[in-house]
Amino acid sequence: MNYQTISWQVLPNPLRPDEKTIGVITLNRPDFLNAVDVRMRVELDILLDEIRHQSHVRVIIVTGAGRGFSAGGDLKSEAGPLGAGEEDFDMGNFGPYKELAHYFFNDLRHSVLQRCFRKLEDLEAITIAAINGPAVGIGLELCTLCDLRFASDRAKLGEVAVPAGFLPESGGARNLPKLVGVGKALELILTGKIIDAAEAERIGLVERVIPHEKLMEEAMTFAAQVAANPYLSVRYAKQLVKHYWNTNRTEEGWGRELDAIKEITRTKDCQEGIRAFLGKRKAEYRGPYYDNSPF
Repeated sequence: MNYQTISWQVLPNPLRPDEKTIGVITLNRPDFLNAVDVRMRVELDILLDEIRHQSHVRVIIVTGAGRGFSAGGDLKSEAGPLGAGEEDFDMGNFGPYKELAHYFFNDLRHSVLQRCFRKLEDLEAITIAAINGPAVGIGLELCTLCDLRFASDRAKLGEVAVPAGFLPESGGARNLPKLVGVGKALELILTGKIIDAAEAERIGLVERVIPHEKLMEEAMTFAAQVAANPYLSVRYAKQLVKHYWNTNRTEEGWGRELDAIKEITRTKDCQEGIRAFLGKRKAEYRGPYYDNSPF
């Protein structure tokens, strides 16, 4: 596939230059702070299938192009199908099925996101998030799906889904409490609080804070050490750690996340959240009573 919103490289191990064993996935929409739009979701889904069959890749670094890691979901592309964009928005000539088609394609975008994020979490190679700037919402969830998180000293992290009218939909509600504890996770999720790299390290959200200019260099140095270790030892070590880590990961849990986000994206509160974000104003939530309030 001709990737337009991501890039993929397999680089030589600096400790073993003859061995190309370190992969780098770069989220590549720098003009939009690498917000995850529909195409990026599809491209990631396809790329992760390709990587799954490349057994020579031992470590994968995920980072963002430009000044940030990822601003999360692309609300501009999400607004139209949810009725929060232009009134005459139409994906195509669906006639009387127009509204149904919008719901269908909205559901599909969330299904694809969950599918590709599950594939990332299930990769046998060691995964490192090199957080080179803001990582919020889906961007933060992507980081929590990686095995390790190295942050630039310029990084900002936050789970902003709930204040924006959504919710953590791709493992964030499961992984964030394990990393920082239930209380701190709920604080971050319910308030949308943005924290800096130093605070993220203090609470256990990231493993290291690295000077911005040296982030990829140090990530590569660590990746080189891991990739030079015995192949099966590394794979089985990750497999066993993940086995215990994922004791609360179930098909029911994934299903609940997907069902919840599908229901939420049909609400007027979600529309209000998108409009407020795009209009750079404070949201005025009134759900579930917009039209027939009992008060």
